[in-house]
Amino acid sequence: MTARVLIVDDVPANLKLLDAKLTAEYFDVFKASSGPEALESAKERQPDIILLDVMMPGMDGFEVCRRLKAMPETEHIPVVMVTALDQPRDRVQGLEAGADDFLTKPLNDLALFARVRSLVRLKMVTDELRMREATGQRIGALSANGDSFLMSEPGRILVIDDRPTSLRRITETLANEHNVMVAETQEEFMRLAANDDFDLLIVSLTLQEY
Repeated sequence: MTARVLIVDDVPANLKLLDAKLTAEYFDVFKASSGPEALESAKERQPDIILLDVMMPGMDGFEVCRRLKAMPETEHIPVVMVTALDQPRDRVQGLEAGADDFLTKPLNDLALFARVRSLVRLKMVTDELRMREATGQRIGALSANGDSFLMSEPGRILVIDDRPTSLRRITETLANEHNVMVAETQEEFMRLAANDDFDLLIVSLTLQEY
């Protein structure tokens, strides 16, 4: 899998290390060393995912993430917060800022690549759905609010994801055309999947409990 990855860190050695790791896995990497530079680069280059350091001078990672998620040009880009902070309140602050996932320093290569690939796959799916919706509106198959004029049967989709931003993106993207149900726990997901007839099951690869 190839994808465009923006890495943001004010420490040159950290940028160089992440660049080397991701380039070796055939990702197209570009870098930013400050919050303002990251915002500009994200708008101009439209990465598939952003790896964002939290502890930066001036504009920290939380503020950068909030601004990314507030801009229409970048709100759809997954953001992974990279941090040495490990307190629950730090994770809550990141989620409130709109972060899609977290990685704790020192980085584990397997966790890094798994997170990146998982979120890139999800973005590819949502990008495809957004493109279809835009095309449908242009040809008159969809109304301006995304409702279909075509007599197609909506699908039944079951989703489990413990990342609020990711879950919201999935449900908002699919809800215009399909019936989406969200499972809060693995037990509920397994029970619903076994007892109901769903057309599609969506499972996050980064569930924290399992």
